[in-house]
Amino acid sequence: MLYWVYSMRKAHVYVVLSLMLLALSLFPSATMSQEEKPSVLATEWDVHGPRVDEYLISIITSPDARLLALKKGEIHITGLRAEDIEQVKGDPNIDLLFYQTYSIFAIQINVRRWPLNIKAFRQAMAHLVDREWIIREVFGGYGVPVETFVPPAYGDWYNPDVKTYAYDIDMAKQTLLNAGFKFDEATGKWYDPDGKEVREVELLIPPESQAPWLFKIAVKLKEDADKIHFPLKLAPMEFQAMVAKIIKLDYDMYLLGWALGRHPTYLYDFFRSDGSYNYWGYSNPEVDELLETFYRTTDIEEAKTAAKKVQEILSDELPWIPLYMTYARVGVRKEVSGIVLLKPLGGMSWLTPLNVFLVGQPLGGRFKDVLGSDPRTLNPMTAMTVDEWDVMDCIFDYLFIAHPDDVTKDLPWLAERWEVKEVTLEGGHKGMEVTFYLVKNVTWQDGEPFTAYDVNFTLWFIKENKVSRYYAVPIQNLIKTEVPDPYTIKIVVNGTSWAYLYDLNVPIIPKHIWGDKTFIDEQGGWDKWDPSKVPHPKVPGLTCLIGTGPFIFKDRKPGEYILLVWNPNYWRRHPGKTLEVSVEAPSSIYSDESAKLSITVKDYTGKPVDANVVVRLVAPDGSVVSEKQVTATGGSCTVEMPAEGVTGDCRISVTASGTVGTAKLSRSVETSITIRPSYERYLPYVAIVVVVIIIAAVYVVLRRGKG
Repeated sequence: MLYWVYSMRKAHVYVVLSLMLLALSLFPSATMSQEEKPSVLATEWDVHGPRVDEYLISIITSPDARLLALKKGEIHITGLRAEDIEQVKGDPNIDLLFYQTYSIFAIQINVRRWPLNIKAFRQAMAHLVDREWIIREVFGGYGVPVETFVPPAYGDWYNPDVKTYAYDIDMAKQTLLNAGFKFDEATGKWYDPDGKEVREVELLIPPESQAPWLFKIAVKLKEDADKIHFPLKLAPMEFQAMVAKIIKLDYDMYLLGWALGRHPTYLYDFFRSDGSYNYWGYSNPEVDELLETFYRTTDIEEAKTAAKKVQEILSDELPWIPLYMTYARVGVRKEVSGIVLLKPLGGMSWLTPLNVFLVGQPLGGRFKDVLGSDPRTLNPMTAMTVDEWDVMDCIFDYLFIAHPDDVTKDLPWLAERWEVKEVTLEGGHKGMEVTFYLVKNVTWQDGEPFTAYDVNFTLWFIKENKVSRYYAVPIQNLIKTEVPDPYTIKIVVNGTSWAYLYDLNVPIIPKHIWGDKTFIDEQGGWDKWDPSKVPHPKVPGLTCLIGTGPFIFKDRKPGEYILLVWNPNYWRRHPGKTLEVSVEAPSSIYSDESAKLSITVKDYTGKPVDANVVVRLVAPDGSVVSEKQVTATGGSCTVEMPAEGVTGDCRISVTASGTVGTAKLSRSVETSITIRPSYERYLPYVAIVVVVIIIAAVYVVLRRGKG
């Protein structure tokens, strides 16, 4: 998918609100009965994983090539164009998923530049947009036209009573004329109110080979613009190169989308004069004041009122021209299952990589995903696109995530719980204190413990370096933090807001890597390096791209693929991802014998594993009677354990350690054995002798009696 991502953390975690969403009839995936549910969807989701061993992400920029790869089974999942649906619909090997997302596409305008800084010029262009044609001809009806800066999917945050711009080419021309622009019929050129010839304005778009749907929209826009000689020029550009140009603010306009979240806090970051995502340079003091009210209040109704007023102003001034919200069309091979969708809408859950598995193979194997562009960077502090975060979301965990069954609720993750309260600061100012209580069994992928010191380091790192991606208000206004123990962090922020908790939920970076300033500077600086390209300073086989998440970055071939492998030390590791160890042993032996054991070691898929095996015979009092180390070559071995010196109900403990793929696994099992004193072996014979003696004695007595 080719679009920006507005804080993917915000795509996972949002304020707990009961949003009044669009009628569920618009979203078939949210209203399917159990019988209608595609087989690729999880019947129930789990918080443990990952179930697969490898996560292979191919880089395929052409939609035609992605469709072919899906049909051939070279990838398991991909987004589809409207024209792809008929080709896939009858394929017995592919399920189709349709679901509404929070992604919005728009023409985004650099209002610093002339003539784009003239409101009437932007409004005239808005009249050239035929949204109904886009939904009908480009998406085959799978989409939602959007004319407002907060779409209807946001329920009562949405303001339906704002200025809109009907598709009307004549009105576009008249809007320019009414604003004092002049058109020279002889030359076909436009002149601004000061008599200056209006230059061509460039619209950046991905090339047709990468995003044919956006290219098609842009071509239609250009055709309509040409009818009134509106000076529009299309500038196709490779997606990542386009992103780099936008970040440098070197553009007129661009057509891309943003993956948004469950409530419209993006208004604050996008349209505030100093907003961290305000690439278009929009500035309006009245909007700034309203956005401060919207963001800082703890009264949700007051926030909604301010948001609606902001929408009125933005819809008049148009730093964007909103186009549509995406309606995802996804093809998934039926040989996989475990896809988890958010309810009632919002897309795939972050839990999908944990739950996805190959049908008939509940554990192990390789899931094959795809990206539409080659990630520009895998630096969690600077990555901006969905393609980049599709990779890193498998590597990093978060303090909490969206609850799959209800996106208005939160599911604790690295933080097992949290508390938020208002406090009075020095001088009588109001502030907020957020306390996170972390789970205690988490390690980084290099084995270092994850603690509150990592969370503390990350927050101050973002504040001190003004990391634009995460430099939200609560971090800007961070006053102090306190780490009373390794698993608790208290965060005190100046001011109050209903959204502070969610802006603090940033991806945590490892202090022991990023805190070594000399090392980071050697790599070019925190904002220049790509951790996936730098070997780990201490652990061979790892890079510096380490998280606490379910997958580890393993390999990358630019332009071709990225390979992730499962993290065997994941704190929520699937309980079945271990060795299977079976022991055949006698139920009892005598103390002067040895227990003859047959040991088999397999992986969780049933394949034999070469393993180192430690066998211990443990006495009833817990002491080790004997111990042996053997090798299970080809997954099997035999061993004899002497039992001399012990009797009673004992245990045989077997610990097997082996490597499965890149994972070093260990499993211990026990079986019971009764060790009898060696003399008991002769008791039957003693008994016979005694009986014989008794019989003989009786016989003698009887004979004497007769005599």
